[in-house]
Amino acid sequence: MKYNHFQYCESLARRLKAIAHTDDDCHFFRATEQSSLSELEENINAAHGMILVAIDGKFSQLDYNADSLVEKPMYGIVVAMQTDRTNVETSFHAQEESKSVAMQIVSRMLCDARDYRHGCEFIENNSFVIEGFGPIAGYFYGVLLSFTLASGIEYKVNSDMWL
Repeated sequence: MKYNHFQYCESLARRLKAIAHTDDDCHFFRATEQSSLSELEENINAAHGMILVAIDGKFSQLDYNADSLVEKPMYGIVVAMQTDRTNVETSFHAQEESKSVAMQIVSRMLCDARDYRHGCEFIENNSFVIEGFGPIAGYFYGVLLSFTLASGIEYKVNSDMWL
């Protein structure tokens, strides 16, 4: 099974109690890169509480070793919480809470990888990085969880793509 980042993250957002995304109460958003969270910015009026933003900027590193080509796409997940702009302490609290949820996401992903579910078996276990993030879309602070997958690709020239 191939990994689908947006689909997988939406299922995480629906299953995590802290986020509790539903069709009627949206807490899940998508982005093509971390500097452009356009879907969140377009829907910021509806955003509240804790949110999850799945980032797939189509960034991939290609490694060639021992006659094989390995693609390592990088993905990101922002977990953020709405804060009170008049109280700076809420931004620190939001980042702590968001980090706790991000750690649960890492745990879920590693369990799914171990059980060969949802394409997570390609996750590079030592690639997870968590860093502070915010403010986004006004007053949301949290963390950015990034990770890579690794899968071999066959490098053959597709004659249909050449003149």
